[in-house]
Amino acid sequence: MRSTLAITTPATDRSLLTQAERREAIGVTDSSQDTKLAALDLRNSAAIMTECKVAVGAGAEPTLRQETLTETFRGVDVAALQFSRRFNIEVTSLVEDGEPLTADDDFAVDPESGLVARLVNNREVRWCATKIIAVYKAGFADVPGDLAEAAMEFMRLAWAEKGRDPSLKSEVVDIPDVRRVERDFWVGSIPGKGTESAVPEIVAGKLARFINPVVA
Repeated sequence: MRSTLAITTPATDRSLLTQAERREAIGVTDSSQDTKLAALDLRNSAAIMTECKVAVGAGAEPTLRQETLTETFRGVDVAALQFSRRFNIEVTSLVEDGEPLTADDDFAVDPESGLVARLVNNREVRWCATKIIAVYKAGFADVPGDLAEAAMEFMRLAWAEKGRDPSLKSEVVDIPDVRRVERDFWVGSIPGKGTESAVPEIVAGKLARFINPVVA
């Protein structure tokens, strides 16, 4: 089975944090850093989308924010159809080999996982079709608290790294008798700079719910 994804109505905002949350993340109360924080939020959000393996569709960059999508499946023979995008799914239309299907009678969708069951006489059967076209909404109109928390932690770390060696993991300075400096450097992936992941491990650990399955 192959599927192609197109963005019918892109998200109007791809950032994960409000202006107030950005300020709170770095500990400021005025507007002096708002422009920089907004740009940083978008960069961090893009890195989180990569970490979460959000499917790329034609017409816009990947996001967990709400969008309307059109997904076309060809050569379908599966127990359950897996939409490429997840969360708060609302199906606008689902057409199987030219025949429109009806929600609850012909199919049932899990809005969190994006799995779609084919129904016949209220029983689940395999999807077998040459072509299926699905138009659906997926993603968050309002960013959930756990995702916002991860994005705020990412912003705190990214802001703190401004002006320091990004490969420096930690530094200990001991003054008393003889100055002693101990530095611990990241090896391999560097938070915000690594080749394996741009998302720090502490942030990635908070994203488990939002990791998307890779649709074959």
